[in-house]
Amino acid sequence: MPALLGLLGASWRPLAILAVLGTVALGATVLIHERNAARAHAAALETDLAAARASVAACQGAVAQQNAAVAALRAAAQSAVGAAATREANLAAVASAGMRKAATQAEAIANAHVAPGCDAAIGWANAQAKELGSW
Repeated sequence: MPALLGLLGASWRPLAILAVLGTVALGATVLIHERNAARAHAAALETDLAAARASVAACQGAVAQQNAAVAALRAAAQSAVGAAATREANLAAVASAGMRKAATQAEAIANAHVAPGCDAAIGWANAQAKELGSW
């Protein structure tokens, strides 16, 4: 045992250098492993980023498509509202003209002189038959 201690005592410097070199080699191995792991993680993040950008582009395309569909529906609705307003105005004009004609005819009947009696009323109606038939 004393011989071993003498040998270690005489060669401690080379052993210390070997220990330092071993520590440096171990540290370099750890650093290389961490560098490689960081590179792999960065590559995975770049892949995720590319997928996220593609997803955003797809969503933007879908939003643009939906906006175009909404604009088309809005235009169709406005056209339908305009057509309905035109139809309403036309029908109101026709109804108003019909009401004026009916009021005129009702006034004519109300102011008509019909002699008393059934035969006189029938004679008056026969005389007005063409006009009364146009109602």
